[in-house]
Amino acid sequence: MNIERFIKARKAMGLSQAELCDGICTQATLSKFENSGKAPAIRILTQLCARLNLTLDDVFPVNPPAQSAANRLLDHAEFKLITSEYDSANNDLNQVVFDNLSVHGQMQYYFVKGYLSALMEKPIADTLYYFNLILNDLDDTHSTIFTQLAYTGSGIAYGHNDENQKSEFFFQKVFDNLHTLPLTDNKAIWRALNMVFYTAEYFAHVQDYKTSDSLLQYGYEICANNHVTYYAARICYRRAQNAIAEGKNAAAVTDLINDAKAFARMNHNQKLLDRIENTPLK
Repeated sequence: MNIERFIKARKAMGLSQAELCDGICTQATLSKFENSGKAPAIRILTQLCARLNLTLDDVFPVNPPAQSAANRLLDHAEFKLITSEYDSANNDLNQVVFDNLSVHGQMQYYFVKGYLSALMEKPIADTLYYFNLILNDLDDTHSTIFTQLAYTGSGIAYGHNDENQKSEFFFQKVFDNLHTLPLTDNKAIWRALNMVFYTAEYFAHVQDYKTSDSLLQYGYEICANNHVTYYAARICYRRAQNAIAEGKNAAAVTDLINDAKAFARMNHNQKLLDRIENTPLK
């Protein structure tokens, strides 16, 4: 949906949300459409467009534009979170012209920026700043996947700062909503796996290996059922680390390590392969 054109038309006419929707729908309905893409009933949308001198074709183009260079850079940076190529991901973000991004693009930018800050253990105030921009400004209704990703990133940041109580607060919010995660396409799947993996890693950090193993198994099933290998290597490696900590037999650990290596090679995850090579098996 070309929501940006809709919003620009409203602002060009000098109309507030309340003025535009007067007599047509509630302001909450219009706000959900503009902020999160939740389309209202077709009757309502038609009336709103007519008031702005737009047609439905203006909002739902017959031929949607190809993915922009900025979107490609954001997706590349996001994927590099999986393979731990943090410096390269930062370089991708530095090439993005932030002011040209849609609201969705801005949320993706801050989500990746916040994760990089958390995973590279930058000052926690800087990390939380990026996530708060999502939670308090861009997705203040908490209706997009970026809210859950921001909760996950906040949990990672507090965990790395050894503030486990605060970390658990955010990971519990993620855990409570894992069953609602959309698995509609590859990008949605790797975001779901992101949340599952880091929540599992947190529970391993506090030595609750039973919960961690259960989440890792769930993540592995998402990979298998959707025929994707994103995160499969890291899931297997984390399971191997858990098995070592739990004192499981060497054969079970070796099998998990070998699976992790195979998936890491498939995904060209050299960072993980290097970590595996330096992991003592007991």
